[in-house]
Amino acid sequence: MDEFNKAVSSCGLSEVSFDGPPFTWTNGRVWQCLDRALTNEAWTDTFKVTKVSHLVRGRSDHAPLLIRCGANGGKSSAFRFLNVWTKSPSFKDVVKEAWLIRLAGGMVGFHQRLLNVKRSLRFWNNRSFGHIFRAVTQAEEELRDRQVEFDATRDDVSRACLGEAQARHARALAIECDYWKQKSSIKWLQQRDANTKFFHSMVKQRWSMNFISRIKEEGGQWIEEKAAIQECAARFFE
Repeated sequence: MDEFNKAVSSCGLSEVSFDGPPFTWTNGRVWQCLDRALTNEAWTDTFKVTKVSHLVRGRSDHAPLLIRCGANGGKSSAFRFLNVWTKSPSFKDVVKEAWLIRLAGGMVGFHQRLLNVKRSLRFWNNRSFGHIFRAVTQAEEELRDRQVEFDATRDDVSRACLGEAQARHARALAIECDYWKQKSSIKWLQQRDANTKFFHSMVKQRWSMNFISRIKEEGGQWIEEKAAIQECAARFFE
């Protein structure tokens, strides 16, 4: 089993979340989940949503696995506060300007201020701060140019320019890493273990796991159409 787990890890495979009975195999005395669906990064890049259903075993001692995959095609995601915003010098000014707009008092005014801050941060992120990946690319290009200059001249000026470019590149990478850490909800890695590709893979897995592809009504019937799923979920919380 250890060798199998090592092979799964070395191939970059991850298990797909499932619905249905928790066990896929039984001999009448022991029940276990032996059958699993594994995907790699190329799969998650192609199919944004992948779900597995454990079907009834029937005459077999193993349950068949039904795999559904495809694109989400849903609405845009809800507003999420990004911790990396606080590293920008202009972050506090954006929040302060949105918060100090004169509004009614009480909870109504408080709620309206929160909405103003959310809209301002969303706009600021899209227009100014949100180009995290482009900033990394630009920092890499600048660092490459400064390295070429320093290798050619080896003078104090080019050395100072190289040091500044290295610092900007390090800051851009740190912001990108913090972004993926929050998106993937991975908190147990140390800074020296940071790996953007790993975080990106975890984000896609988490996104696929959170997507609801079908839901079971109180009568036991499975609903798979998006509009019907929304109506069923709304009725449950009424």
